[in-house]
Amino acid sequence: MKYRPILSDSKSETNGPGTRFQVDATIADIYLVSSLDVNKVIGRPVIYAVLDVYSRIITGLYVGLEGPSWIGAMMALDNMIADKVEFCKQYGIDITPEQWPTHHLPEIIIADRGEFEGYSVENLINNLNLKIENTTAYRGDLKGIVERKFRTFNGKVKQKAPGAIQKEYRERGDQDYRLNATLNLKEFTSLIITMALYHNQKVIDKYPVEKEMVADGLVPTPINLWNWGIQNRKGRLRKVDRNVLRLNVLPRGKATVSRAGIKFKNLLYGSRQAIEEQWYLKLKNRSLEIVYDPRHIEKIYIPHDNGMDFETCILLEPSQQYKGDFLEEIVFQQQLRNELEEMERTNQIQLTVNTDAALEEIIKKAVKNKKQSFNQPTSKKAKIAAIRDNKDVEKQLNRETEKFDLSPNKVSEAAEVIDFVTKEKIDETPPKKSSSRLMEKLKKKRDEEFGKDK
Repeated sequence: MKYRPILSDSKSETNGPGTRFQVDATIADIYLVSSLDVNKVIGRPVIYAVLDVYSRIITGLYVGLEGPSWIGAMMALDNMIADKVEFCKQYGIDITPEQWPTHHLPEIIIADRGEFEGYSVENLINNLNLKIENTTAYRGDLKGIVERKFRTFNGKVKQKAPGAIQKEYRERGDQDYRLNATLNLKEFTSLIITMALYHNQKVIDKYPVEKEMVADGLVPTPINLWNWGIQNRKGRLRKVDRNVLRLNVLPRGKATVSRAGIKFKNLLYGSRQAIEEQWYLKLKNRSLEIVYDPRHIEKIYIPHDNGMDFETCILLEPSQQYKGDFLEEIVFQQQLRNELEEMERTNQIQLTVNTDAALEEIIKKAVKNKKQSFNQPTSKKAKIAAIRDNKDVEKQLNRETEKFDLSPNKVSEAAEVIDFVTKEKIDETPPKKSSSRLMEKLKKKRDEEFGKDK
């Protein structure tokens, strides 16, 4: 790559704005602090940038902690078609539409093999008619424009921002630049946006200016090249609804329809269409392709019309406990539960064995007591006929043993009463109450069974 002949440039493969966009990511040479506590260092952020090859204008930007991964690339593509005025306003920067006029889809996207080589890319190709060109490994020169811009960004960061990495290897005694970290993620994003706005209006050195541009008195800045190319070259730019793009860049998965709901990652969802069309009855165990955001698992989406529309599904009540969790957290919890159950499986087997043995012992003892009983009924009919009476007697006995006495030890003893004349103690103990009819019936039945004459 260092010694090969350079006989062409990136622009030779384009014929106007939107022909080719280059997208790439880099880890910024700076350490950031938490937005919640400035004394906590959170590490280095990732910068994703999308540039138009023809004009060199930055068309998409993402600064965050995702990646380099498909989530980070997805965020950059989402910003590529976003209104940049609203985007800058979120970070306290006011611009006019003319300062950053890009919010379009290109014809071709040039990217690394990593993030842009997967199933989400197929949706971009098939549904939005985008072409994806993946570069070979270790050939950053094939995306030279965006690679050079990252070097410029990092160079500026090292000059200006505290917490920046000043050299790759620290020697003993050198100051730890991580301790100087001052900017949080939002502040650093504002820094990158400011540099992107500067880049869009800066004259490009060594740009292969066309003679028509010279005739029109064009100064080769990215914004001027973008606007001139739209007016004088083939229009390759397209606009698309932001939700449609998101639908086609989000990860996809498989869900099944059951009587309990639409099941995805062991979570249950429902939708208006599913209720109206009675999916839970007619489409039992049917597989559906769904779109989901692992950062917002409260909703999943069923795409239709070739990725141009969708049906929203929301979490049902049994799965509401996971409403605010990320997908990674839910998967981790499910894996942890399976591991705990696996560890406990041996104990559960032993518990089952012990329980069965205890049940058999209780039953065995009851059978033995029945065989040793002297009170055998005269006939099966008599045994069945006496069930109700036996139940009443047993209920009365249970009531005697189960009754509550909340203060058995606090009953005061009765005072002695003495006759004033005879000086003798009078027994005022009330006579015992007669037994109830049920108790009389129990005694009578018992005496008859043992052959006693009452």
